Amino acid sequence: MASWALAHLSRAAARFSVGATAPRAYQPKTLPCGRAPGRTLHVTGEILAGHNKWSKVRHIKGPKDAERSRVFSKLALSIRLAVKEGGPNPELNSNLANILEVCRSKHMPKSTIEAALKMEKTKDIYLLYEGRGPGGSSLLIEALSSSSSKCQSDIRQILNKNGGMMAEGARHSFDKKGVVVVGAEDREKKAVNLERALEMAIEAGAEDVKEAEDEEERNIFKFICDISSLHQVRKKLDSLGLCSVSCAPEFIPFSKVQLNDSDLEQAVHLIRALGNHEDVIHVYDNIE
Repeated sequence: MASWALAHLSRAAARFSVGATAPRAYQPKTLPCGRAPGRTLHVTGEILAGHNKWSKVRHIKGPKDAERSRVFSKLALSIRLAVKEGGPNPELNSNLANILEVCRSKHMPKSTIEAALKMEKTKDIYLLYEGRGPGGSSLLIEALSSSSSKCQSDIRQILNKNGGMMAEGARHSFDKKGVVVVGAEDREKKAVNLERALEMAIEAGAEDVKEAEDEEERNIFKFICDISSLHQVRKKLDSLGLCSVSCAPEFIPFSKVQLNDSDLEQAVHLIRALGNHEDVIHVYDNIE
């Protein structure tokens, strides 16, 4: 699969007349695009992210029922956060509408969704913790809690027990962007390769495109754009025949760090422990 992606990257680079070699890690290369004067498209060195060691080990799941319950728990937190920020009506809250679409695609029970929607009056607080992980990696931990002091204490304890620590400044390792995730097949069930994804990214107004794998090891593409144009980019990609899976803001690392096997194993345990906390929505890292 790695050779497949590299071959398509080479052809795509030739198509867009790129003279330099692609950088490793997340340091975008600017590609001149003749059909769109004044616009640039970034292709990151992370297009093989779905095939590297970190991607494989971080997606190792526990028992199926337990993993299903964990996913539903995180989606419920995302619903509560979306309701807190934009209200309970999905027709007036596009972020909530997108999350509900993901919930349905994951076959989340209707009763669980409704229960999360009804928690709009709880005094939840959005929290973003900065941390350092094994090998000098940077972590951002998103959480939603009714008790910030208890949540912070818990997160600090988990970090300290697993080779990490609370650390200011980790936020500067990330940029908040809009991310549209699409499947590797279009509506006609035809495979979408990297070259075609690059062309569609240009047409849709995305500034970056990456090839990766989801938690089920299915090939996906991530189209990255400015948050203000997130929904426009998704709408355009859908109109071009792609099947969007989700659409949401995410923290994207500016650069990535490589860890040795020992630090990598410890990082897996740390991020898993953080993710298992009932208040944690998502853990972002800059591990390659």
